[in-house]
Amino acid sequence: MSVEYVIEVFASDGSFGPGTKIGELWGARNLGWAAYDRRPGKAFATLSQLDPLLSLMTALTTHVKVWRIAPSGNVNVFSGAFIDYDAAGDDVILEFYDYLALLSTSRSGFKTMYPTKAVGTEIVSPEWALAKNATYSPLAFVTTGTIEDPVGTNGSTVIKSSAQFGLMDQTRLQLFFDISEMGRANTTYQVTFGISRTSPHTFTFLKNAGTARDIGLVLNGTVSDYRYLPRWKAYRNDLATVGLSSAGGPAEIRKTDETEAAAKGRRQDVFTISTLLGISGAATEADQQVAVTARALRTAATLQPTLLVQLMDGYIEPFTGWDIGDTVQVEVSNGIDAISGVRRIVGVQALFTEAGEALSLITEPVLT
Repeated sequence: MSVEYVIEVFASDGSFGPGTKIGELWGARNLGWAAYDRRPGKAFATLSQLDPLLSLMTALTTHVKVWRIAPSGNVNVFSGAFIDYDAAGDDVILEFYDYLALLSTSRSGFKTMYPTKAVGTEIVSPEWALAKNATYSPLAFVTTGTIEDPVGTNGSTVIKSSAQFGLMDQTRLQLFFDISEMGRANTTYQVTFGISRTSPHTFTFLKNAGTARDIGLVLNGTVSDYRYLPRWKAYRNDLATVGLSSAGGPAEIRKTDETEAAAKGRRQDVFTISTLLGISGAATEADQQVAVTARALRTAATLQPTLLVQLMDGYIEPFTGWDIGDTVQVEVSNGIDAISGVRRIVGVQALFTEAGEALSLITEPVLT
């Protein structure tokens, strides 16, 4: 299948967003891009030092859109800003980050309290508004989309912060990631956030994202190669922490999965309880500490191994009939690895060279 890539180049519109189109880059020697669930995406392109369009690149203000040109249609696979470059005697590697990365340069409040607040509409929403509306904000051009409240394991109780929750000089990217983690720890739903790659670029925080897709990823069929990270080094089945007793003094809180300990030996560790608890049905602080320890144990004993699959040429096309967050069926049986079941797409990586296009998907087990 004949595939090409082009990078559209845009000047800043004066408010740090994409403005007038000023050029197109067709001559990249190598071009790569990646997009992820809740994490910033990145792209790069290698150009000759003699390329006249290099003069259009101004760090932190020039914007780009990466288009995949194919017989089936043209798809905008990446949007972002020119951030930095690495130059040598005869070529230059240009680096771009997508708009979600701008949240990593936006700082949340100092001693800003959000006690017992719904994490979506009452924490994420005002923090996003502050990021977008700050003077000289590079996020001013991003529109505000759907911001939802994640719910607990019963499917209806809105997850809220603890009564003491507040912020201490944290980037908003990390804050939103932590809050989405709290939502995921309390439910099997796919709590996520992002800024859309297509115009109008829109910020969303969703309580459940993704669709089940009729896509099969089968080794020696639709999959040409894979990389698997089982993460057994992180496995633990006995956790302890220090909390407060009902009387207000220090107390050890400990949880053990006896079935797993009997099967694999007792694998112990210690951890610190986060202020982001979000536990439904725990009336007292002591009850919440016990519940959060049990939740952490479940995470430590239920690994989320990453599987990267390299797809056969032409099997699927980027963001055509699927998107990050969707679920697919995976079948890999190869020596030590036996992987079968439904997995969620959490990232996509693409590399375009003279040899053609290589497309890979990063998948993880669905939340349980």
